[in-house]
Amino acid sequence: MIKLYLARHGETDGNAQQWYQGSTDMPLNRRGIEQANCLSEFLKDVPFAAVYSSTLSRAKKTAEIVAAPHGLPVETHKELMEINFGLWEGHTYKEITEQWPGEIEAFYDSNGTMPAHGGESFAQVKERAGKKTRELLAGHHDGDAVLIAAHGATIRCILFDLLGLDLTRIWCFQQYNTAFNIIEYYGEKNVMTLMNCTNHLEGMTGYQAQWEDMDSL
Repeated sequence: MIKLYLARHGETDGNAQQWYQGSTDMPLNRRGIEQANCLSEFLKDVPFAAVYSSTLSRAKKTAEIVAAPHGLPVETHKELMEINFGLWEGHTYKEITEQWPGEIEAFYDSNGTMPAHGGESFAQVKERAGKKTRELLAGHHDGDAVLIAAHGATIRCILFDLLGLDLTRIWCFQQYNTAFNIIEYYGEKNVMTLMNCTNHLEGMTGYQAQWEDMDSL
C-alpha cells in the first residue's frame, strides 16, 4: 500500500476575490504562503518518498514549502494542472452567469461531460490527472508516502478516479486552501482515510471561514 497525500494549494488573490482561476497562473498571496508553511510544519514528520505538483506556480510553491524540511525536489507535471475554464477565467460566478447566460448552469448539470466555454470538462481532467497520478504511483514501492500538490477541481477528479466514483457527485467533496486528503493506494479498491483536513490552519485568522456561494477554483 502506498499512502498518497493530495493537498490543495494555498490561497491566491483570485481565491480571495472568488473568481475562477483555472489554468491562469496566479501566485500564492501572503496568506497562502502562511497556509503552506503551516501545512509544511504539520507534515514535517511524514517520511515522504517524493513530492509532485502541478506546473502552475500556486501549487508548485505550496509543494516546495512542504518538501523543504524533507530535502526533496518537487517534480512538476502539466497533467496535474487545474481545469481550464476558458473564457470564464478571471470572472466570478455572478459575472459568468451575466455574460454567458445559462452556460455555467449547463456545465454543472452535464455530469462532467460538458467543457467550460473554450476550456475542459471534468471528465477530461479526470482522464489526464487520474492517469498521471497512477503513472507516478506505479514508480513507488509498498510503504512509500507520496505528496501531490494540485487544485480544487483536479483533486476532486483524482479522488473520483482512484475511488471509482461517479462524476455526477463531484461537488459533494469540498477542498479548502491547503486542505489535504489521504488515500491508501492499492491500485484498485483504494481507501480514503482522511478528506479535506485543515487542522494545520487552526488558530489562523479566518480559520475554516468559507464563502456563502460557490467556491472558486
